Amino acid sequence: PMRPLKAAATTSQPVLNMQQIETIFYKIQDIFEIHKEFYDALLPSIQRWDEKVTVGHLFQKLASQLGVYKAFVDNYKNALETAEKCSQANSQFQKISETVRVKRPKDSKDCTTTSSMEALLYKPIDRVTRSTLVLHDLLKHTPKDHPDFLLLQDALRISQNFLSSINEEIDPRRTAVTTPKGEARQLVKDGFLVEVSESSRKLRHVFLFTDLLLCAKMKKTAVGRHQQYECKWYIPLADLTFQTLDESDSCPSIQVLPEHEIEEMKIKISVLKNEIQKEKKAPKGQSRVERLRKKMNEQESWLLLHSPTIPFRIHNKHGKSYLFLLSSDYERSEWRESIQKLQKKDLQACVLSSVELQVLTSSCFKLRTVHNIPVTSNKDDEETPGLYGFLHVIVHSAKGFKESANLYCTLEVDSFGYFVSKAKTRVFRDTTEPQWNEEFEIELEGSQYLRILCYEKCYDKSMLNKDDNEIVDKIMGKGQVQVRGHLQAGCRTKIQHVWGPIFLHVTHFNELSSLSVQLSGFVVVAYYESG
Repeated sequence: PMRPLKAAATTSQPVLNMQQIETIFYKIQDIFEIHKEFYDALLPSIQRWDEKVTVGHLFQKLASQLGVYKAFVDNYKNALETAEKCSQANSQFQKISETVRVKRPKDSKDCTTTSSMEALLYKPIDRVTRSTLVLHDLLKHTPKDHPDFLLLQDALRISQNFLSSINEEIDPRRTAVTTPKGEARQLVKDGFLVEVSESSRKLRHVFLFTDLLLCAKMKKTAVGRHQQYECKWYIPLADLTFQTLDESDSCPSIQVLPEHEIEEMKIKISVLKNEIQKEKKAPKGQSRVERLRKKMNEQESWLLLHSPTIPFRIHNKHGKSYLFLLSSDYERSEWRESIQKLQKKDLQACVLSSVELQVLTSSCFKLRTVHNIPVTSNKDDEETPGLYGFLHVIVHSAKGFKESANLYCTLEVDSFGYFVSKAKTRVFRDTTEPQWNEEFEIELEGSQYLRILCYEKCYDKSMLNKDDNEIVDKIMGKGQVQVRGHLQAGCRTKIQHVWGPIFLHVTHFNELSSLSVQLSGFVVVAYYESG
C-alpha cells in the first residue's frame, strides 16, 4: 500500500501525510531493492544449477547490507505506533491496514492473500531469521573444499550476530512468532509433561500456541553450547480432539510402579536433603554438597517420570494418538480448558514446512515460560522453601448448585516439585448443598500450594473406568491457595486475596494459623501445625 498512499498524499484528500508515510514505511523501499537485486542474481544460478555453481558471494553481499535492516529495526516500534495512531484517527487507513492485499509466490494457487499492516512490518525481521536458517542448511550440504564454504560461513556469522543484537531490541518479552501468512502465533501455555512413547515414559516440554500444540524434547548439546529443542510432533488445534474411553484401545498401556517403590524413593530424597543441610554447615562441605545435589536431582527426576498415573489422551483427526501422564487432575483440566478455549475460534488447519517447523522449534527456547523441570534440586537456595509438617483441613460444605448432584471434593498439594492428590471426601448424594464436615491431616513435603477440586460423581456404567487411573467424573469447580505465608505462625494480621475464583480471608495467630477459603461457594477451613 506504500505507493498508492504516497500518490494520495499529493492530492487534496490524502489518507496519510508524507511524514506519516515515511515513518511507517521507513527503509522499506531500500530493503525491497536489496532483495530484488539478490533474487535477480540468484535466479540464473538456480536455473543452470550444478555443483560448480557458486552463490556464496551473493549471500555474503546480502549479509553485508544488514545495516539497512538495523535502521529499519531502530524505527520498528515507532512505525508500529504511528500505524496504530493513524488507524485510530482515520477509518479509511484502518480498513487498509487491517486487510492489506499481498501478492503470493507465482507457484501458489491464489494470486493474492490478505495480511495486517502489523504482520507485514514484521516480515523484514522474519526474513533475516529465515535467511539465517537457509544459510545454516546450505552450509550442511556444502563440501568444505567448495569455493562457497568460507563465504557462506562468513555470511552465517554476520547474520547470527545481527539476529542476536536485534532480538532484545524488538521486544524483550516477545511471546509470539510470525506464521507464513504473516499472523502472530502466540505462546499460550507451556510445561513439562510425561509422554508414553514406545511403551516407555519420556519427559517432554509441551508448547500450546494459538493454532497448534507442539511436543518437544531438549537436545543434548556440548558444554558451553546453547540448549536447543527438537520437535517430536505437532498437531494443529483444528485437527486435535480428546479421546473418549471407548476410542482409547489403541493407546499404549500404562505401566504403574508399585506404591512402595515410589515411597522408598521419597525417603531416599528426604535423607539426601537432610545430608545436604548438614554439609552446608560443615567447613569444607561444598564439594560434597554438589555431589549430593546431583544425586538428588537424578532421584527427583526419576520420581517425576514414574509418579504420574492420570492419563491425558489427545488425538490427531488425520493421524496418531498420543498419551501423556499427569499426577494432577487439576493440571489436566487446565491443559484441556486452555485448548478448548482456543478451539472456539475459527481455526484453519496448518501444515508446517521443515524450515517453518525449525523456526518455530528454535523460537520455543526464547518463548518458554517454564525453564526448569519441576524438581526441588533445581531451585536456588534463596528461593522460598516449601512447608514441611502436617496441614489439617476441614471441608465443610458447598452451596450455589442449580441442580441436585452427587458431589465430592479432593485436595492436592505440591510434593517433591509436582502436585499429588492427598485427600478425598465421601460422595454426598443427590443434593444442591452437600455437608461433608470431614477433617483431613495432609503431610506436607516442601509444599507451597493447596488445590481444591469439586467433582460430580459419575455412576453411568458405560462411562465407568476402563483404566484404573482414568477419572471420568466431571469437575464442577476448582481453585488454588498459596499455603506458604498464609498459614505460617506469625504476627496477627488480616489479608484479603483474589486468585481466580478464590477469595481468601486469613487471620494469623501466634501458634496456630487458621484459613477460610470460599471457592465459588465451597467453604474450606485449614490450619497449619509447624514442625
